[in-house]
Amino acid sequence: MTDEPLLDQSMLDKLHEWGGTELRGKMVDLFFENGRQRVDGVRDGLASGDRELAERSAHSLKSSAATLGAVRVRSIAGRIEDLLEKGDTVAAGALFGELNHRFEEALGALGSMRSATGGTETPK
Repeated sequence: MTDEPLLDQSMLDKLHEWGGTELRGKMVDLFFENGRQRVDGVRDGLASGDRELAERSAHSLKSSAATLGAVRVRSIAGRIEDLLEKGDTVAAGALFGELNHRFEEALGALGSMRSATGGTETPK
């Protein structure tokens, strides 16, 4: 288990300050739509030996997670990216299960903020 919070509420609050519920909802929607592709890119890159794809996907996921304050996703994606930069695909691959778990965990916490559902609730 990690001591890191699931979400950094201050990041979600900033998005709300900048563009209200609409912007925050759109950013959450993008995380749902593109985040899975990024997780899959890490998986596919590791499986096929395409380190560049895996690294690029981890970097993109880390960045989008940081924007939303998805702290645990940002952290594990960053660890995987660092390992891949060093060429350690074995250690990066060993962390993939945790990345997938943390991503699903973040989706659950952010689900109430999707623009399609009104995006008015705050995650717990």
